[in-house]
Formats: sequence, structure tokens, C-alpha cells
Amino acid sequence: MFNRKKAGSSSAGGTEMTAMVPAGSKSVNFSLGSSEANERTSMQVNLFSSTQSGRQTVIDALCKDGVFKPNPNKTDAVGKDVGDIDIESGIATKAVKATEKLGTLFGVFLPCMQNILGVILFLRLPFITAQAGCIQATAVVLICVISTVLTGLSLSAIATNGKIQAGGPYYVISRNLGVEIGGALGILFYLGTTIAASMYVLGAVEAFQTAFSMKDQFFFDTQIESLILMFCISSVVNVGVKYVNMSSTVFLAVVFVSIFCLSLGVILFKADMFDGQLSSVDRVNNDNIGSNYQPDPDTGQDVSFFSLLALFYPSVTGIMAGSNRSAVLADPGRSIPTGTLGAIGCTTFIYIFTIWLFGTSLANDTLMNDKLIVTAVTYPHEIIVKIGIIMSCIGAGLQSMTGAPRLLAAIAEDDSIPFLRPFAPANPSDEPSRALWLTWFIASLPVLAGNLDFITPIITLFFLLMYAGVNFSCFILSVLKAPGFRPSFKYFHWSTSLFGTVWCLGLGLVISWYVTLVALFLFMLLYLYIRTQGAVKDWGDALRGLRYGIARDELLALAVKDNFHAKNWRPQMLVLVDIDENGNPLKPSLISFVGQLKKGRGLTMVASIFKGEVLDPETCEKARDAYAILKLHMKEEEVPGFVEVIPTNAPMSEAVWGAAIHSGLGPLSPNAVLMAWPDGASGKKAEEFVTTLKGLTNLNKAIFLMKGGETHPCVDDRVVAGETIDVWWVVHDGGLLLLTPFLLSKHKVWRAGAKVRLFAVLTDAKENPLQVQKALQKHLADVRIEATVTTVDLSDTSIAGDMRQVYSKTADMQARRELLRNLDNPSTMSQAAGRHEAEPSSHKTIAEVFSGMGMGMSQRAIANESDIAKSPIQPAEVKEARTKNNAKNLDEARMTTAVAFNKLVLQHSKGAKLVVTNLPLMRSVEFATDFVGYVETMLEGVDNAVMIRGAGKEVVTTYG
Repeated sequence: MFNRKKAGSSSAGGTEMTAMVPAGSKSVNFSLGSSEANERTSMQVNLFSSTQSGRQTVIDALCKDGVFKPNPNKTDAVGKDVGDIDIESGIATKAVKATEKLGTLFGVFLPCMQNILGVILFLRLPFITAQAGCIQATAVVLICVISTVLTGLSLSAIATNGKIQAGGPYYVISRNLGVEIGGALGILFYLGTTIAASMYVLGAVEAFQTAFSMKDQFFFDTQIESLILMFCISSVVNVGVKYVNMSSTVFLAVVFVSIFCLSLGVILFKADMFDGQLSSVDRVNNDNIGSNYQPDPDTGQDVSFFSLLALFYPSVTGIMAGSNRSAVLADPGRSIPTGTLGAIGCTTFIYIFTIWLFGTSLANDTLMNDKLIVTAVTYPHEIIVKIGIIMSCIGAGLQSMTGAPRLLAAIAEDDSIPFLRPFAPANPSDEPSRALWLTWFIASLPVLAGNLDFITPIITLFFLLMYAGVNFSCFILSVLKAPGFRPSFKYFHWSTSLFGTVWCLGLGLVISWYVTLVALFLFMLLYLYIRTQGAVKDWGDALRGLRYGIARDELLALAVKDNFHAKNWRPQMLVLVDIDENGNPLKPSLISFVGQLKKGRGLTMVASIFKGEVLDPETCEKARDAYAILKLHMKEEEVPGFVEVIPTNAPMSEAVWGAAIHSGLGPLSPNAVLMAWPDGASGKKAEEFVTTLKGLTNLNKAIFLMKGGETHPCVDDRVVAGETIDVWWVVHDGGLLLLTPFLLSKHKVWRAGAKVRLFAVLTDAKENPLQVQKALQKHLADVRIEATVTTVDLSDTSIAGDMRQVYSKTADMQARRELLRNLDNPSTMSQAAGRHEAEPSSHKTIAEVFSGMGMGMSQRAIANESDIAKSPIQPAEVKEARTKNNAKNLDEARMTTAVAFNKLVLQHSKGAKLVVTNLPLMRSVEFATDFVGYVETMLEGVDNAVMIRGAGKEVVTTYG
């Protein structure tokens, strides 16, 4: 039994506020924080709401747990302002008052410049110039920059469509492409940011060793020094982020000074006005215009254009550093694109200027062999750039080690990846210490490589995947044209976003196709893992909108034609479940049964109808409880589908008809109804039940009635070998009697052990049982259903008339002749399916369809006895059944038929796991009690039975 819990909240203290009210009204003063104040607030604010809880007021939107939050996106669990989050690194920045709005320069441009410029500029760009030459080195820069420009356009659109919270690009992608894609790319981006810290540490150690001639002092000196520096950086970050933020301006200033000094030094060196640590031999004009690829003198690895792309790409990342400040920018729609694209343009100019300045001024050998050549020509002294490089690398490492743990904490807080839960801080304002030390451990592993050239390709590919995700997010949002996508930035197009996606992925493949495939494989593993964990987040992501658009278009396309060919027929099941007063289903086996039909790939709709007034709050509360419970049952039974709980005061039959008519949408409306058999129903209850069935028949709905079901297997059970599904086939009404056990046998519950047995009931003594059996076996082979066939003789009963409507003899004989003419054609059933018309005599006996009538008398003369012979029925048996099943008014012939059928079923299917048979015809509501008694006599003693009455349309076909 499930009970709904009602939660409340209170908090101590309060904040006095004045709420703005419509013109002409007085302002409402109230305090938030205490329960008494909250009651007054609720009463006063709800003066402007049409219902008690139907509308969300402004105060409701800004308050949570009795605490007023001036900006719900910028506060922690206790209402403390935690400021902004660096979108790329996830760094929390100092809160800015509403009056301290930032402009483009300090809000976006400088943060981006600080994150883009780094170690590659000082330690590897001259080497790239020597290898590729000025022309190809410029191409390397431009190819990398194209990806960031396109990503910058997409990012500007997304960033100006709403505030971005902690997690940076992970937040952007997860909220636009869904939790699975966002989580998978977020983990890869976290690893990329973490390994970037390793790159910066290795760069700082390399610069220190080279600048002060301390290289190769002892074995593994680079690795040991890098591990020590990594621990020191992590310790500083652990002490407090504010120290990192305070130093950021200093590090940026050092980078600018270093660039100015080395550029001035090269210009003076080229003009023969300053030599620095070089000589005139190193002064060669235009020695690096063309390429000169040689093995790396330090690593011995071959160098190519694409390896240089991988080496250089980390120097163009960092474009997202300013987008986090959309909440504190004076004009986000202008500042974000202007500042981001401006920073990309300025850094691109610096890179290309440096390439041509060094390439046209210094000798190729000098650039090739000295990776710290920038210090040799620094004016006025080399120590400026030496210290500048080291500080730049340490500063960038601090930024990475600050941002990566916060990115991991943001992913952990979303609770989409279970194994990351321990790394989520208890409160958003807490430092993610556990995430920090995990990041330190991971970042310490790549430094053991001892050279940053080995790890830059990995960083490159992780960043490229993330940028591709940002572009694809913008592409999806643009194509869907969702009403919620209203960016302030207008200078983008879906084609630029798509091109950016393709460009980033293509760049990864040309840089290193096998590493890209490994990264994509890791992405798929993470994606599948998150998906299997069942993480469901309602973030309004674009993929949900995409699914909506596809579903809408496909529904409209399917609605063009009303009927489906038999090959495309699916069981669209409406399951009507009765519930108790607490909302629990009275017969859960109905949900189990329909779940085991899911191989039919149809749509399942579970509905519960109970007496109640919609205007009664308790009734609606019960409906909500029942909805949650039914959803839980469906989840436990692995039944995909929809639930609806309907309180009504209308007659139950009309409510059922309404559900059958209005459930679903267009071509996905139910074509079959599954209900529980009302054991022992009589009087008004039986009449209402029969009325319901007759109405469903008139609505052309197939009917499934489950009798018993207490021992029906659930999703965790497994049918053992030797157990059977027995089909007692009296009349053919479209093939549902065959299709149902076939679908059951494909489910994991039945697949291992269930065997389908078909008992064909003969209703005419003149029929040839052997001929019927052979025809049935051939038909089963044609429709590709495995089952053993046994014929049963009930020719001296009225069972044929009880199962079908009888029309004029002439019409019946014409229909029989038409069927028999087509019997020689193996596609008989398919042709009937193509017409989709329920003819008056569509419910024909098995003998009529498969006996081969029209054959000569000599063939009839060789007819053998059926596999199961007739068994005489004693009057005492009929009398006992009539009394037991409340069928006093049922005529003798029909009662004898029910007893005879039951006797055969018990004789041969008593141990069957499930019995499937035709539902008898409901002739008149006046005799509803007799109908119920007739059916209960037929299946008395059977534990699990399902009776089926088709809608007269073929659902199986011999066509491929």
C-alpha cells in the first residue's frame, strides 16, 4: 500500500518586503521567514490569484522554504548570495551588486583573453613556425580559430537566451541536449580540463628547467618537480578560491607585459639593434616561409601538419570564460558576442603576428632546437619572459584546478551519475574538497609523461567534442524554433551551428582519428551508463522538443490513412484497472499481461475509472495517488506507456466507452481493450458489464477479458520448460487468438519454456478433422507461428452459434464460398486484411475456414475421428453447473455446451500456464446474468484464462 506524504517547511527569522500590486491598490507589507508571516503572505498575495494554488505568484517564484531570494539562480541553500560561476572553468566569482553592472571590457573581453593566452604561445608557437613555416602555421591557427568562432556564435546565442549556472558548457549542453549527452560530454570536458592542468604544470616546470639550466639534474626530475608543483597548486586552491581570483589580474598583466617585451625584442633583433642571447648567425630573414618538417629534437617523434594542429589547439580554448557573466552584464546581448569574438580576434592576431615576426626574423634551426627561444630575444632582459612564462603557466594551472572540481561538483549535484554522488558538496556554498583531491589525483597521472607534447592531443579532442556539443545544441534549438528559444544575440544561423558541429568533429578526426574514436567510444559508454541509470530531469532540453516535433509530424502523416495493413497492425491496448480506496490495483496481473505483449510494439494506456466528483479535493487527491501507484506498477513490470485516472459520476459503461474513444491520439488510439472478468457478477452488475462489452464491440474495439490471473507470471518470473499456452480456437475473427500467444512467447517471461498448443474446435460432424488439421498446420507455417495442432470434436453442441452472430443462410453460404475459393491462395488472410472490412459473417468457425469444403464425397468419406473425441455429458453435470454459476434461465443446449467445453478444457489444459479462447457472443442485456454464468461454466477450474473477441479485421498475414 502506498500513502502520499504531505510536506511543509518553515524557517526562523524573516525579511521585510513590499510587494508591488496592480495600479490603484496599496502595497502589501509582509515579512518572510516565519510560519505566521507566511500565512499572512499567502492570504494577501493570493488576492491576485484566481485559485488557491492554480497560479504561481511573483513571490512564489522568488521564495523557497520561506526565504526570500532576490535571484534564485545565484543563491545557495540558505539564501546566501554565492555570486557568478565561470562558465568554462566553473569558478565562483565575487557577487556583483545590481548597480555594478559590468561592461564588455571587464565583463567578457579580459576574462576570455586571460583564459585563451597561455603556455603554447611562449613554448611551442616558435617551434610550430619552424616546422610548418609561416604559411602553414598561419593555416594551423586559422583552422583552429574557425572552430572557436563558430562555437562563439552558438555560445552567444545560447548565453543570451537565459542565465547560465555552475558547470559552464556542461550546463549549456545538459539543459539543451538532455542529461545523458550533457553528462557524458561533461565528464569528458572535466577530464580535458583536468589534463589541461597537467599541461600547464609541465609547461611551468619545462620553462623553469630550461630558463635556469636545471634540466636533467636527476632521474625523473621533471616528473617529480611536476608532482610537487601540482600538489602545491591543489593546496592553494583548497585554501580558498578568493586567492585565485585575486591573482588573476596579476597573471593577465604579466602575460601582456611578456608578449610586449618579446615582440619588442624580436623587432629590435631584426633591425640589428639588439642581440639578446643570440648572435648574427641566428638573424636570417624569411628562413621559415615554407615548411620544414623534421622529427622533434626532444621526443624524436615525427611531426606533421595534423600533429601541429593537435599541439596548438589548446591555445585557442577558453572562449567561454566571459559568458558566465550574463547576469551581471549591463548589456549581455551586446557584451557576450562582442567580447568573446573580440577576444578571439585579438588572440588570433597575436598568434599570427608572432608567427610571422619570428618566422621572418630568426633562423629555422634556432626556432627548431630552442623551444624557449622567446626568452633569448626579450627586451630589455630575458628574466621578464622567463618569470612571465612560469607565472602564466602556474596561473593557468590554478584556474584549471579551480574550475575542474567545480565542474565535477556541478555534475554530481545534478545526480545523473550515481558514482559521483560522494563528490557533491553538502551545500552549494561549500568548497568541493573531495572533488578537488580527486582532480589532483587524476591530474597527477599525465605529468608522469614528462612532456606536454604527449598530452595536448587528448586535451584537444576533449575540447573539440565539447565545442561540437555546444554547436549542436544551438543547431537543434534553431531548427526546432521552440517558443522558449529567444536569444538576444541575433547574428547566428542554424547553418553556422551545424557547420561548427561538423567542423569540430572533422577536426578531431583529421588530428587523430583513432584517439577521436576512443573519445567517442568513451562518450557512448558514459551516455549508455547514464541512460541505464534512469536519470530523468525535466530541464526543457531541446531533444524533448525534437521528439515532440517528430511525434507531431509522424502522427499527422499516419492520420492520412485511417486503417493499417495487417503487417503494420499493432495492439494499442487500453487496460482498464479497478482500484481500491487507497489507489492500489485490484488485479495487477492485467498490467503484467499487457507488459508481456510489448513485442507487438504497440502503445499501452492504463486507465482507472472510479466513482467520484472532480470538484471534490479528496477525490482528486485519490486520483493523483492512484496515478503514482499505477505508474510505479508499470515501472516494476517494465511496461512503457501512459496512465490516466478518471473520477466520474457517469454510468460506468459510458465512462468506459468514453475512455475507449478519447484515449490516445489519432492513429495511436486504442484498438483493443483489456479488462478483468467480473467473477460472480449478477443482476445490475452483470447487465452493466454486458452493456459495456456490447458498446465496445460496436466501437470496433477488440476485447480481452482476463479471468483468474492470480497466478499469472509477473516480469520477474520465468516459465519453465514444458509449460504451455493453450489456445482453444472456435471461430476465426482476425487472427488475434493466434497473435496473442505468439507475442507472449517472445517475452522473456515465456520465451525459455512456453510452448503454444492449438486446439481447433470442430462444430460440424461432417467436417474432416484430418483435413482441418493439415490446413491449420499449413496456415501456421504461412503466418510463421509455431504451435502444435489438435482437433477437438464439439459438433453436437451449440458452441458455434454461441461464439458468432448468425445471419441469413444465403449470405453465410456466399461468404463461405468466397473464403474457400481463396483458400488455395496462400495469401488468403492477407487479402482479407487488405480490405479491413468486418463482413457480417467474419466470425467463421475453424472448420468453415480450413476444412476444405467443396471436396468430393469420396474425400469426406475418409474423414477420421478427431484427435479428441466427444465425451457424453450427464444431466447431473449440467444441473450442478447451472446452480453453481447462477445460470438458471440458460437453456439446456447452451448449458450442455458450456459443460462439454469445460470438461475438455480441464481434461487437456488443466495444467496450462495460460488458456486463450474466444469470447462468446453477448446476445441480450436481459440475459446478462446467464451470459456470465455461461462463461464461468466454460472456464471453471482454469487458473489463468484470457478470452478474446476481435474487431473483425485481420491482424496476421502471410505476406513478407
